[in-house]
Amino acid sequence: MTIYWAPFLHAYQPPWQDVEILKQIYKECYMPLLSMLERHENVKLTLNIQGCLLDQFAKLNLKESRNKLRHLIENQKVELVGSGKYHPILPLIPPAEVDRQIKLTNSTIMQHFSQDKLSGFFPPEMAVSPQLCKIIKKSNFEWMIMDGIANSDEWPHDYVQQSPSGLVTVFRDTYLSNLISFNNIDAQGFVDQLATMFEQFPDEDHYVITAQDAETFGHHIKYYETSFLGKAFSIIEDRSDIKICFISDLLKKFPKKIGKQIKSSSWSTDGGDLAAKVPYPLWMHPLNPIHKYQYRMLRALYRLMEIVEKCALEKGEDSNFSNYYKTARFFYDESLHSCWLWWASMRPMWSPNLIYKGIDLINKTALNAQLALINLKVGEGDQYYSIVIDNGEKLMNALVDQESKGQHLRTYGDF
Repeated sequence: MTIYWAPFLHAYQPPWQDVEILKQIYKECYMPLLSMLERHENVKLTLNIQGCLLDQFAKLNLKESRNKLRHLIENQKVELVGSGKYHPILPLIPPAEVDRQIKLTNSTIMQHFSQDKLSGFFPPEMAVSPQLCKIIKKSNFEWMIMDGIANSDEWPHDYVQQSPSGLVTVFRDTYLSNLISFNNIDAQGFVDQLATMFEQFPDEDHYVITAQDAETFGHHIKYYETSFLGKAFSIIEDRSDIKICFISDLLKKFPKKIGKQIKSSSWSTDGGDLAAKVPYPLWMHPLNPIHKYQYRMLRALYRLMEIVEKCALEKGEDSNFSNYYKTARFFYDESLHSCWLWWASMRPMWSPNLIYKGIDLINKTALNAQLALINLKVGEGDQYYSIVIDNGEKLMNALVDQESKGQHLRTYGDF
């Protein structure tokens, strides 16, 4: 019996991240992590690096990290995957914007690393839905990773599951992944767990996928890239019963079986959330007073931008319209990021200032979209612009009201 371990990491910082904080994370996490991967010969790591983070590295002229990553890719130690460039919760944005976010990521990765094709896909926050599976399949990806909670049964270990749409859906081991993420298991304990978890099937090969934020290693937990990941690689190097592989390798090593429809969920969704029919609780909860206004703003913005996009196709030659449209489009891409929703979740995340950064991007998008339409003398979007601005003001008041209550509501549980 051989156990195949497919480690996965996700690297992301929001596009508006403070430069000094980004430099600190770069020093504590990204560079030590990449250097550690270079040192170990048996490394195979599937990695999502968000497109907006690559742009930030380029703006800060952090060439060493890109060169190290390029070297790791060329030496077949790292495989990259696709995603949404600005880290949106893909099931919650318009399908046209899902397609655009995917294409933006692909073009950014090709620009930095000359990758011919990306076979795998990481949905930000592992937020998935059956409809998203269809979109990802149409975008020519072979597989998509998601949390174990998305599977209707126990996540598979001796075959890979194919969704009804034809996309291979692979599941992280939620239990083991969380033990690692919260520093509740050491490297030796993890390897021992891998070696013994399928003892009842001695004649069959099995696999385990673990997945964490890259920032876990070195930023959230100091020196963890060496004390856990590096040490695990070293221990496994001297064993014959455990092999490290890319997630893409699992599709070649294990048979495919058609599985049930996956559940709409994320890697922060628990059983109580699913029972309450709240699949994305940190980003869209019906009992969250802040999310209510955020989504009123977003839904109106979607409609406003649909009108502007239609005008761009029909009348885009007008220079004044074009300038405002391009500005709106620039801010719109960034405004779909998930962070301003996450910081409003009160579970326990709460930051009025980071929520405000999202409000600012929404308002900039709406303003320039409205100015674009005014230059074409199109009044069709006026009502949506008004909804954005009106609910932005209500949201600002709600932030103050929530803070004044002195409590951050936990918007889940028994109800």
